[in-house]
Amino acid sequence: MQTANTAAIEEIFHLARRADHRSLRTRLHDDVTWHPAREGGWSPCTTADDVVRTLLWRADANRLRPGEMIDLGDRVLVQLRGKRLDRLGAKGFIPRLFQIVVLREGKVVSMRDYASREDAFAAAGITK
Repeated sequence: MQTANTAAIEEIFHLARRADHRSLRTRLHDDVTWHPAREGGWSPCTTADDVVRTLLWRADANRLRPGEMIDLGDRVLVQLRGKRLDRLGAKGFIPRLFQIVVLREGKVVSMRDYASREDAFAAAGITK
């Protein structure tokens, strides 16, 4: 079942794949941040322009797109799909990358990547 939050995330990835940086920028808060799965692997994005550039690059180079999503109210846990996810910090025999996207007023406030499902679930406060 799609919610407003999951629809917003699908839209930002769709805009990134279309390289529509102007429309993409309007879906992000000015103070948006993005943190990579591992420290030192990639520099964190601390401005909206950095986040737009990273989304565009990942959509092109890695064919990054959302897979399974769990809406948690103000945040959404996303299993990302794409190519060469291990380069972005994913781990496992079949590398998987997870992300928690925080939304406020329908716009993205922060994004954080996680190398494993367990790390992402723990950060989201989900217990099995």
